[in-house]
Amino acid sequence: MSKLTDRAPEDICRKAGIPLLLAPSIKAGLDIDWSDPKQKAMTIEVVERQVSSLQRWVEKHLDEVVSEPLRPYIDAITQVHDQDLEVAKSGTIQIRQGVAPERRISIEDTEMRHGRKSKSKRFDGYKEHIARDLDFNAIVACAVTPANRPEEEGAAPLAEDIRRQKLRLVELHIDRGYVNSPVVDEVFAEGGTVLAKPWGQRAQRPGLFSKLDFKIDLRSQSITCPAGEVEQFEPGETVHFDPEACGACPLRSKCTQAASGKGRTVSIAVDEERQKKFRKLQETKPGRAVLRQRTSVEHALAHIAARKGCRARYVGVRRNLFDLRRASAIQNLEGIHFILRHAA
Repeated sequence: MSKLTDRAPEDICRKAGIPLLLAPSIKAGLDIDWSDPKQKAMTIEVVERQVSSLQRWVEKHLDEVVSEPLRPYIDAITQVHDQDLEVAKSGTIQIRQGVAPERRISIEDTEMRHGRKSKSKRFDGYKEHIARDLDFNAIVACAVTPANRPEEEGAAPLAEDIRRQKLRLVELHIDRGYVNSPVVDEVFAEGGTVLAKPWGQRAQRPGLFSKLDFKIDLRSQSITCPAGEVEQFEPGETVHFDPEACGACPLRSKCTQAASGKGRTVSIAVDEERQKKFRKLQETKPGRAVLRQRTSVEHALAHIAARKGCRARYVGVRRNLFDLRRASAIQNLEGIHFILRHAA
């Protein structure tokens, strides 16, 4: 604003009602006892009020020609305000309880998001996806998605890149996070093979029947409990066995610890049939050997991570996709050089 209007920053801060920016730092400008919860809560309102005052002053005093270069910053302020703050029951402004959907985590990068490797391990930025030809050990496609997007969304751009090169997906070795992608359905429809580890079974309390003890007939869409009770199901739903039958069952103590009047429940996955095939594959030594072929993809990702580092180098999905493709191309060239050197 100072550059656009040729005014001193101090003059703008005073007229726009945001004296906090005149202090050496925001904390120095607030000057409170940070060990006092009441004072800390009060500072949220102070900052929100002054930032809103700045925003109103900009919209009131600057015409569209001058304010247009400021629009990305004003929009960022509005988005951060809406996603991180909320009005408490008392009518005061407070930090939002919980995380807003599609929460923006960077002022500079509008596409960067929070992601999770597990319930306890979080990361920020992007997810990188690659497709590697297991016969030639060459990376043939790359994709980048914001960190909060499911893995399956990275499969479609990978498949598109592969088709553009006139290649076909005949045998697909994938991480189980990609199993629900439409690309998997396309490979099956064309007579191809899909290989992946199955999802782990939910841990059952010791001494109780697990899901594996139930007979699941996918053709008739029925499930039979160890005592012989039968229920019908639709893929993707949770089966609730008859509470009366469960209550009178002599095997109840070995099956469920549900409260009286409630029966055993069993969850059926949307892709239960595929998971059953993957589980059978993992149970045999030859099957596990086939599944281990995908480790070369993990090795390729590890080499890329070592080359590029753990931080995104650029702003936005498109530029980081370029960076991933560049690193993959270098890796492919190194692989060719290694083959030629040892062939000689």
